[in-house]
Amino acid sequence: MSNATIRRVIILGAIAILGILVVQTYWVIRAWDLQEKEFNEKVQIALLSVAKDLEKLGSPLPPKNLISQISSNYYAVNINDVINTNLLEYYLSKELELVGLSEDFEYGIYDCSSNKMVYGNYISFDREENVALEKRKDLPTYDEYLYYFGVRFPNRNTAIINSMALPIVFSVILLFTVAFFIYT
Repeated sequence: MSNATIRRVIILGAIAILGILVVQTYWVIRAWDLQEKEFNEKVQIALLSVAKDLEKLGSPLPPKNLISQISSNYYAVNINDVINTNLLEYYLSKELELVGLSEDFEYGIYDCSSNKMVYGNYISFDREENVALEKRKDLPTYDEYLYYFGVRFPNRNTAIINSMALPIVFSVILLFTVAFFIYT
């Protein structure tokens, strides 16, 4: 084979590998979006169930705007009544496990008289882990609701990355392969 033919084969091979890399990157991004959407839907279902459980105990629920996603990992649930802290923690843990979410979370209950999140706790689903108090952060307030509780998932992105470990590993291997062929 002549040098020109070998170069063409190498160039076409590099273009093919780069095409595979582009497609794989697209699918990793798409998988990330789907994992985020699935996580958000599970959280919405669990929080709606918690609100319905509280309603059964006499807390009236608003007809709309029950759950608001404040940020990618923080949700506020509008309850038109004082919230029992022990029941809230129990229902949150139970409902999140029922939908298949075993992510650590923290919750806080808004006190309309002091305009602050007054009660909250960090819940770890890792039974062996002893969670220190410094892990807790103050949850932000949400001005649109009078009585509500907020739930934050501090390790949300880590959980999504862990669930996508295999495609990410293959993408990195492919990237190193392309870099090797470009270098040689």
